[in-house]
Amino acid sequence: MAVMGDFDTSRDHQLAGAILFPLALFGLTCNLSVITFLKSMPSLQNCFGTLTLAQAVVDGVHQFLFAFYLAPVIFTQNKLMYTVSDQFGFAILLSYQICCYSHVCIAGNRFIAVWAPSVYAKIARKSFTWKLIVACWTLGITHMTLMLKFVDCAFYLPRSSWAFVFKENANCNLVKWYGDFLLNSISVLIVATLDIASITRLHCMSVIQTDAVSAHHRRVQRNLVYQAALQGICFISELLTYFLVSGYARNKWELFALTSVSWCLVNGMDGFIVLACNRDFRSQIKKLINCEFRNSRN
Repeated sequence: MAVMGDFDTSRDHQLAGAILFPLALFGLTCNLSVITFLKSMPSLQNCFGTLTLAQAVVDGVHQFLFAFYLAPVIFTQNKLMYTVSDQFGFAILLSYQICCYSHVCIAGNRFIAVWAPSVYAKIARKSFTWKLIVACWTLGITHMTLMLKFVDCAFYLPRSSWAFVFKENANCNLVKWYGDFLLNSISVLIVATLDIASITRLHCMSVIQTDAVSAHHRRVQRNLVYQAALQGICFISELLTYFLVSGYARNKWELFALTSVSWCLVNGMDGFIVLACNRDFRSQIKKLINCEFRNSRN
């Protein structure tokens, strides 16, 4: 199984850092756009919108750390920055873990809204939503602290490496495969199951209900479900490439693409998918671009 230490990463590291930085910056921009515009989006002034906002925050933190820690470390090969990599690794993995839990909550939110709208109307309130968000954060922090602080394990960046790895020992192998890969794979499978059930229900409703109001409501719901489904596909793809496919990389560039680049892209795509799947976001961005264009011409 290939690891970054198998290849000469002392050369071309500046190019690797230069590739990673704009990708992370793009993801950071997308998630900041979600945070900035979400309050003015009529279709997202609900439980789903609040959960999406919370998810965009942790995605933004993840992309910020990639852009302003990981990319510069790879680019400069700074020894001091490598020595504190386990602390940054903890923060990056923590933001990713909270994001995974958020995906489960969002998929569950869509499932209940589609299958049991009367129940959803009773529970989808601000107080309940914020309790759910606090629970995701608490669970993520507890999970990561137990995995990386209470056992002999670390998630760090080896000297000259271009990708984070788990420390090599028995405890860390258990953490890697059961506490990280298996648990997150189960989370993604739960998300996929809920999304498929929601899409199936929406399809059945489209056959039964044909009036214009119902059609508009279904279209909004369908876009939100597709958003959650696309995000879930991105996450399972990243898990497979980082933990499994990367072991068969034939050179450092393949390994870099299957680990750091894929991990960067999945959290960046979270924000991009939100923007792409919501008409209100697209309209707001178009207005902003048109306004800037008019101002530049004046």
